[in-house]
Amino acid sequence: MKLVNVNRPVYRVNPVDALLKDFFNANGVNDRYDKEELANQPSTNLFETETSVVLELLVPGYSKEEIKLQVENNQLIVKSESLENESEDQKEATEYKYSRVEFEKAKFEKRFRLSDKLDQEQIQAEVKNGILRITLAKKKEAIPVKREIEIG
Repeated sequence: MKLVNVNRPVYRVNPVDALLKDFFNANGVNDRYDKEELANQPSTNLFETETSVVLELLVPGYSKEEIKLQVENNQLIVKSESLENESEDQKEATEYKYSRVEFEKAKFEKRFRLSDKLDQEQIQAEVKNGILRITLAKKKEAIPVKREIEIG
């Protein structure tokens, strides 16, 4: 009798399992992306203060002119502008024959669904030290009011 070693790499996932995982995804966010698409997405932090929701996106090497923000259909869209206007240094660099490339400046687009508790007219953004910080103000009625109640 001969033993046969069966190699079942992790990346070979049963299509039915993948469909069930998507259907029953607990957080309600679709996490099916191409590897390339995911690689071009900036990492994101999201936190909430009493009066606002803050998004931080990691965008090293991008200037504020290369990033566009817009609101459309209750979604905040963050995307990089066309990189056709490369500087002379970047054009010269493309003439080199690279031995290794671990990072590159690529176009991206990321969308965030906006809650109806956020004021879409009060959005502020700034780029500092490679981090794009977007502050979304909460509507006045969404800010919790604290008051003490006297016991009678």
